[in-house]
Amino acid sequence: TAADDGWVALFNGRNLDGWRPSESQNSWKVVDDQLSADGPRSHLFYTGPVRESNFRNFEIETEVMTQPGANSGIYFHTAYQEKGFPRKGFEIQINNTATGEGSYRERKKTASLYGIRNIYKQLVLDNEWFKIHAAVRGKNIQVRLNGTLLVDYTEPAPPFIAPGTERERFLDRGTFALQCHDAGS
Repeated sequence: TAADDGWVALFNGRNLDGWRPSESQNSWKVVDDQLSADGPRSHLFYTGPVRESNFRNFEIETEVMTQPGANSGIYFHTAYQEKGFPRKGFEIQINNTATGEGSYRERKKTASLYGIRNIYKQLVLDNEWFKIHAAVRGKNIQVRLNGTLLVDYTEPAPPFIAPGTERERFLDRGTFALQCHDAGS
């Protein structure tokens, strides 16, 4: 159906062909024709044939359902790495009700452009489907949640790098990665 409405599917609905998990590979499964993330931290990187897994300007739309306490994300302009959180690229946060671990309190909610433009209010519910749509054009990133524009960020020159971070967070090009961070994403 993706071809019928102008979209190109990156996931075939049957298996993880075209995707490569890092760290905890068992955190990713295909259940009822959908990707399911549940388990220890892992990132699922797109390695398929579309644009040779190298995207610069794009639109991506995902349909997501979370369980209570889920903490996940959609990375873009990133690159495969064996372990840890991706050092390259940006993350669109998926977190409706996760509160953090230990003394860390996670307040960034679903549709945040993590650490750049944060949403602090829960706008969608766990156990219900919602859509995240992102568009990257040149130095501009837009993130919509169920059709509502929540982030409209234009990267300054030089790019903003959060203090204390080792991440390479600037608009360039790269692949996508999905994040399994806490159970039930």
